[in-house]
Amino acid sequence: MEFNEIVEHEVQLRHVETIKINAEKKKEYVENTLSIRASTKGEVIDNKTGYSSLYVIVENDGYILEVNKRGKFQFSNGISNKKKAIEFMEIQGIRLLWSFAREDIYEISSKMLPKPIMLPTIDVMKTLRKSNK
Repeated sequence: MEFNEIVEHEVQLRHVETIKINAEKKKEYVENTLSIRASTKGEVIDNKTGYSSLYVIVENDGYILEVNKRGKFQFSNGISNKKKAIEFMEIQGIRLLWSFAREDIYEISSKMLPKPIMLPTIDVMKTLRKSNK
């Protein structure tokens, strides 16, 4: 697919930061099933700015890894509906911040474990629909 013009969305992710990283090896590594949990939260700061936080926990019997990423969103047309802005940031926060958390977990686990953890890519909308049931 080729395109010649970029059309920017009215809401842009302007900055991503790491709020928390925690990694603990509890016992010798045994390769088994991972438990992956994640949550997101949107927060309106002012008329044009909001934050989306993504919190991911990966664990099994031998270790736990926690990563909290936060993205700053800029709304070029302002925020007219706070509830919709929060919902947007929560959904887009997963979509945009997941790759940052995924990279952190891979890098940290590569230093802790014999086999690094590569979180799966996810279908955000199906994941959200399934978790809301």
